[in-house]
Amino acid sequence: MSNKNLMAEVLAPAGSYDIFKAVVNAGADAVYLGGTQFGARAYAGNLNNEELLRAIDYAHIFDRKVYLTVNTLLKNREIEDGLYEYILPLYEAGLDAVIVQDYGVMKFINDNFPGLDIHASTQMTITEPEYIDFLSRYNVTRIVPARELSLGDIRRLREHADTVGKDTPMEIECFVHGALCYAYSGQCFMSSFLGGRSGNRGRCAGTCRLEYEKNKIKAPLLSLRDLCTLDILPDILDAGVYSLKIEGRMKSASYAAGVTGVYRHYVDECINNREHYRVRREDIEYLNNLFDRGGMTNGYYVRHNGREMIAGMKRSQGSNGAAADFEDIRKDINIGLELESGRPAVMKLSTGDVSVSVSGDIVQTASNRPMSLEDIKKQISRFGNTCYRAVNTDVDMQDNIFIPNKSLNELRRAGAEALTGEITSLYKRVAPARATEYTGRKSKAHDRRFLSARVMTYEQAEAVIECKADRIYIESEIMDMDQILRIRKACAAAKTEFFMAAPRVFRKGYNGYFEEEYIDRLKALSADGFLIRNIAEYVFLRGHGFDCKYVADYTVYAFNNIAAEVLSDNGFDEITIPIELNRGEIKHINIPDAELMVYSRIPLMVSAGCIDCNYTSCHGPNPEFGTFKDRKNANLTYLACCRHCYNIIYNSVPMYIADRSAEIEDIDPLHISCAFCSENANDVRRIIQEVKAEAPAKGSFTRGHFTKGVE
Repeated sequence: MSNKNLMAEVLAPAGSYDIFKAVVNAGADAVYLGGTQFGARAYAGNLNNEELLRAIDYAHIFDRKVYLTVNTLLKNREIEDGLYEYILPLYEAGLDAVIVQDYGVMKFINDNFPGLDIHASTQMTITEPEYIDFLSRYNVTRIVPARELSLGDIRRLREHADTVGKDTPMEIECFVHGALCYAYSGQCFMSSFLGGRSGNRGRCAGTCRLEYEKNKIKAPLLSLRDLCTLDILPDILDAGVYSLKIEGRMKSASYAAGVTGVYRHYVDECINNREHYRVRREDIEYLNNLFDRGGMTNGYYVRHNGREMIAGMKRSQGSNGAAADFEDIRKDINIGLELESGRPAVMKLSTGDVSVSVSGDIVQTASNRPMSLEDIKKQISRFGNTCYRAVNTDVDMQDNIFIPNKSLNELRRAGAEALTGEITSLYKRVAPARATEYTGRKSKAHDRRFLSARVMTYEQAEAVIECKADRIYIESEIMDMDQILRIRKACAAAKTEFFMAAPRVFRKGYNGYFEEEYIDRLKALSADGFLIRNIAEYVFLRGHGFDCKYVADYTVYAFNNIAAEVLSDNGFDEITIPIELNRGEIKHINIPDAELMVYSRIPLMVSAGCIDCNYTSCHGPNPEFGTFKDRKNANLTYLACCRHCYNIIYNSVPMYIADRSAEIEDIDPLHISCAFCSENANDVRRIIQEVKAEAPAKGSFTRGHFTKGVE
């Protein structure tokens, strides 16, 4: 858990061991870094296993912390073939925490590595206090909320975290500087489907940074300015944020150390000299010179979105700026030396509550010139390239003695090594026996395949009922409650299961019908179940007495058996198969009562930013579809959803796999599902007929990741 002497933690990134050393020297209280596997920055330099172990020991010598990023979605084979072996030596060395996105990884670490702190990544899209209730069951000690939250939102999370009932309240970590994603983290498939590199697997291609065309203007429509929060740092701390996170594992040592040094200074100012806190413009200029993406923004902390956050009409340029030069830090130690003729030299070293004693060569009687006290003190205080600096030296020696400088040097080196061993031993652990293997919940054979459909409009819903689908999911972005009530009655008459789909992002004040004041109307629908996009939605609905079926959408990721088991254990009745897995990987997961998407214009991202607000004007409260073009001149459809105040950006062509009947039969899902966005009623009828007939798709389409998957 947190260092009790700290009121706030400066958390710095490191993409290599050299950068790790640089940010520690610059004043980082903790460093987050990745190894050679499972990190969300696969293209960073990252550290090999030997460097990770060295970094952990180095950090602990200076009372700093190391957090390992295992913040990607893991496939079964990756968990089975190496996750335990990867973490085990780091756990035993005293690794302070693991940052995770995957529910399976979360449970795996909690089961296998007791006492290892688990930090819930921003990739989990944590926006509401209900999420904390779920995470606390797996001993998560820190959350990294979505970057789109306001200071008020964070304050609500802090207040709820204090009531969860653990001995130590859950900590909150927030980004304070660096790159901002346009999409909610964990809700982006743009790089995956347009660039073949999945952000959920640590391989984001930065597709959102490219130029797009809207209203005949080409610009980086989806590229945000970099975050800089120096001006509002006191407010962030007041909101209950403990760890102040700097983004930048893909950036240079100059950038990482330079930014860390600036934030170290201002965090100290904020804590120790609050009434005189003032940000110097030259420091802002210095940060901007380190890296410039078209200016800086203080992000979502004080706004929900806005054009002023966009990087600008000119393609942004970055630089590494001037090199940041920080001296290697040293740990102050006390030295005691005993020199008595005919006996081994004895050196004692201490720092804080830690002390060691080492013995060296036999002290001799001087035959010529005896050694002076000053010479001995000078020799034993030379700690050179070690981590230590002698601040007090006490020598107890007889007169007329001699001991070679070589012997003193060896004694000093042995003492430093022993002290390092004693300090780092305080963090070491012994892992218990490995937990039982996970096989997931075995799927049962299904007598028949059900067809479900997700609809945005009333006309789509009518067409789905007419086509005799078994289940309908009503999206909440467009339809009003009167329309939804009429659809509910039509479903009852047609004996079609009626499910409500929860919002893509769950945020109170932006949730339309999923708000406290709408609970009675929601209950009046007597829905057969809910489609869940975020764990907080599930906890919220359960807490309000909705006792019905719950289906986890593909954004409540069940990438592996353990994640599927977590969802089943927590009450989910069905699980949608992740859209980034291929057919072989899907078959390898034991998901009971799975739902497989066979038609969808895949939502590439969900964003708090609004294209219409940024480049035309707000048309709230009425949602509207729009389009913009990518660099290949393909039209991307988006929905500006004013009810929930987010945008959904869709792929330019639909994904269609309904004609892969043999492979679908081999997977044996309970449901196959179609998801509609802007299609008209005739399109819906045609597509459902094609799906039922397992017919080849017409027009342009993609197989998505069903045939290839992602790395």
